[in-house]
Amino acid sequence: MGLVLVAAIAGCGSSGGGPQNTSPPATDPTPSPTIQPISEFPDFGPLEPEDYFVAPGDDPSPRVVFTVPADGWSEWIGATKFAGDGHVAVSIATVTNLVRHACDDHSRPDPPGPTVDDLASALADLAPFRVTSPPTDITIYGYRGQHLELTVPDLPVEGRGDDRRFTGCIEGKLKSWIAPPYGAFYGYTGPGYTEEFWILDVDGSRVVIAAERSPDSPAKDLAELRAMLDSIRIEL
Repeated sequence: MGLVLVAAIAGCGSSGGGPQNTSPPATDPTPSPTIQPISEFPDFGPLEPEDYFVAPGDDPSPRVVFTVPADGWSEWIGATKFAGDGHVAVSIATVTNLVRHACDDHSRPDPPGPTVDDLASALADLAPFRVTSPPTDITIYGYRGQHLELTVPDLPVEGRGDDRRFTGCIEGKLKSWIAPPYGAFYGYTGPGYTEEFWILDVDGSRVVIAAERSPDSPAKDLAELRAMLDSIRIEL
């Protein structure tokens, strides 16, 4: 399955809110066995308001636990909620590479280095995105890392829903980060789409938590997205 957040039907920037740049108390390192893995749900299948987890790497640990706060959310590598032609989402992944250019060249260069700073710098340099919040050192969810925010610039878009295309881009798609085995993310809905990243070093594993939102996302959906981000805990 490709990382296509909108293709099955048609972010959360700093203006939409996000988790505080703080280090919460350490959590119980023993995973809770009753929490359901997102991987067991069908693609974009409905989620009940309860706890779920994503194990972003090849191993069962670490895993990222989060709470879906309300009805209307769907399966993803995290969770997503659609409204009209847009959506909000939380994506949880181990990002290994980026495309060379999000619009003009979707080939894969040599991967960025293995550190949090390597990936943050590579994302900040990925054209044609606008960096609306540059990479900054953070401590959050009990781990150190980097925070940054990217926004889709004023690129021409045509069509609606599944037929929406970035008219000047290869395949009509804007692509960015790559998280095996899913391929390159291309869920961008148009200019003003915002993607906020928390890139963390979790005991040597580089874990990426991304919050995405379309510019016309309803306030209710943004509030639920903030609640989901605030609910996150990382278990080893």
